Amino acid sequence: MENYFPDELIQEVKDKTDIVSVISQYVDLKASGTSYKALCPFHNEKTPSFMVNGEKQVFKCFGCGEGGDVIGFIMKRENLDFVEAVKLLAQRANIYINQATTSNEIKENRKKQNSYYDINRRAGRCFYDNLVQRKNEALDYLIKRGLTIKTIRSFGLGYALNGWNHLMNYLIKEGFKKEDIEKSGLIVENKQKDGHYDRFRNRIMFPIFDIRGNVIGFGGRVLDDSLPKYLNSPETSYFNKREVLYGLHIARKHAENKQGILVEGYMDVIILHQYGFKNTIATLGTSLTKDHAMLLKRYFNEVVICFDGDKAGTKATLRSIEILQNVDIDIKVIILPENIDPDDFINKNGKTAFEEKIQHALSFIDYKIYLSEQKYGSGSLEDQVKFGKAIAAIIKEIKSPIEQEAYIKKIEEKFHISKDAILREIYGRKTNVNKGNNTKYSSNYKRNNKYIEAVPLPEQKGQIIAEKQLLNYMLTNYEVIPNILQRIQVDDFVLEHHRTVLQYIIENHHNIVQLQQIKEDLSYIAEEINDILHMSTQQMDINKSLEKYKVNMKKYKLLYQRKELKEEQSAIMKKENLNKEEVERQLLKLGVKMMKINIELQKLQLEERREQN
Repeated sequence: MENYFPDELIQEVKDKTDIVSVISQYVDLKASGTSYKALCPFHNEKTPSFMVNGEKQVFKCFGCGEGGDVIGFIMKRENLDFVEAVKLLAQRANIYINQATTSNEIKENRKKQNSYYDINRRAGRCFYDNLVQRKNEALDYLIKRGLTIKTIRSFGLGYALNGWNHLMNYLIKEGFKKEDIEKSGLIVENKQKDGHYDRFRNRIMFPIFDIRGNVIGFGGRVLDDSLPKYLNSPETSYFNKREVLYGLHIARKHAENKQGILVEGYMDVIILHQYGFKNTIATLGTSLTKDHAMLLKRYFNEVVICFDGDKAGTKATLRSIEILQNVDIDIKVIILPENIDPDDFINKNGKTAFEEKIQHALSFIDYKIYLSEQKYGSGSLEDQVKFGKAIAAIIKEIKSPIEQEAYIKKIEEKFHISKDAILREIYGRKTNVNKGNNTKYSSNYKRNNKYIEAVPLPEQKGQIIAEKQLLNYMLTNYEVIPNILQRIQVDDFVLEHHRTVLQYIIENHHNIVQLQQIKEDLSYIAEEINDILHMSTQQMDINKSLEKYKVNMKKYKLLYQRKELKEEQSAIMKKENLNKEEVERQLLKLGVKMMKINIELQKLQLEERREQN
């Protein structure tokens, strides 16, 4: 195989890799306007001059001059050549690279992809001409919905004529082969298998673009009451609805404040864009997926959900909140009047009213509280009790103790539910969990591991994920528990509840029946245990994972020791009762200790690099 990858594969790796997420695993990035800054990982500096631009997906150090894209960063940071860097990032993004693919096959695949894009582009042109070159009911419909000709042109809207083979004949006349048109999903073979017909007929057509502006599919809306109301192109190797957001190719360029507005339909996106909200996107008639969430995370720091004001919209909002929480993105929710969608609202009330909706959008916690208030708002004693329990369940979701305290105070003032009652509802069962008053299963058994404090936040998150995977592996593969327990200790674990779970496993690993009821015995952390049990360990090499975990803990302890030594140095410098010689003597003593720690850290880094190579 020639030592290169096709441009399309390289671009796919870049498209599915967020440079901010990658670089944050190596340095502690801090938000700085629309970008991020940090101390440069390629040269020593005291003032941050290393910048990362998430929108442009590039990095630049204004101190040493290093810069480039995510592939260039990995090449430099990991000392890899271009091919190895692409492979590493492809694996990270779950992109399969066929090592046996020949250069001829690569060229052929590239040719097929370009042909696919070309067919869709020509089809889009045909639909657009059908719409604007003659009077028709599709154009009348769009104008009645409030769209301008400029907007229609910007989104490339079109019309599929009410005939069986108008598009097919047009594309064949343009020089495309029938089998290629069929593979693109624009025509369908009939039941008799002796001919083909157009997939889209008598429908308003919405071209679907990838982030580079290629037409990768279409959505078609009927002009009558026939079903389905909306019809999308079938999925191909170039078009996957779970990975595409409508309008993103425009919205990503208009997110000055890193905010995106998520709506449900094509028309919602288009109308909001027309009113100036060009940072609006939508899924393609499907529920929000993890892939969608990762795509949103790449371009936006905050997502404002604005779904229809009906039961289905509420359900979709809650489902989307759950997905977005997993990618650590700020979430806000706009509440629309019942049975009103964003398109209807802005056409009726105007731009200013919608801006006010955005300004007063609720946090997802406030949104859940609002829904509970609506559900249990009768004032009856029964509903008051149910409301209080619902509120407690919502508060329990909040991870930050400070945020949790703020919400409890707010609820206490607004709904007159005492703080003590809420806390007892959340944590009251803890005292009933311990067997024979044995405090080893109490949440106060251990505090979070102090060594993790010296580690950058992204690396802390990685260590916590590793703990979850190790615990999941033991709780789903009982036979390996004795081997793992010989190599890890409770005190090594970072999080308090992870230590509690490991202690439970240590005490009960000879009793499988007992292990299977861990959630019942540790009910006060049942949610955290569920989180552990849902971790994926399919691709996990347990021996490598354990070795890496042990190395990491050794590194974290060394970093913590170095942090303490630096604090000691600072304290000595501030002491006024020591003479110069005594200060120098103590600083020298600490310096020798720090040098030994730095040598140990360098050894660990060399070992890590050898393993990666």
